[in-house]
Amino acid sequence: MTVTFSQTGGIRIGGGLIAFNATWPFATLHLYESELHLRFFYKDYKFPKTSIQRLSRHNGIFSAGLRIEHSVRSYPRFLVFWTFAFQKLKTELQRLGYEVAD
Repeated sequence: MTVTFSQTGGIRIGGGLIAFNATWPFATLHLYESELHLRFFYKDYKFPKTSIQRLSRHNGIFSAGLRIEHSVRSYPRFLVFWTFAFQKLKTELQRLGYEVAD
């Protein structure tokens, strides 16, 4: 499997008061035609295209993020990849056949 695009950013795991947030450059999103890989520190979340229920823009204070809604039961329900170049990421995702809601 060959990476078609990757981007360095941050990550948010969990919503509300119980959440983990790491800023740039502690997370990396790798795009493949058949799956997405979200890596940070020692964690590596792999999302087969069939497990992705929705990709959408999630607005933060200083940047936008890509919210990944998925069906992988062992992964946290709320995941956001923070990026300073959301439009570029969205364009690359769409080029690979992923739908991204605004």
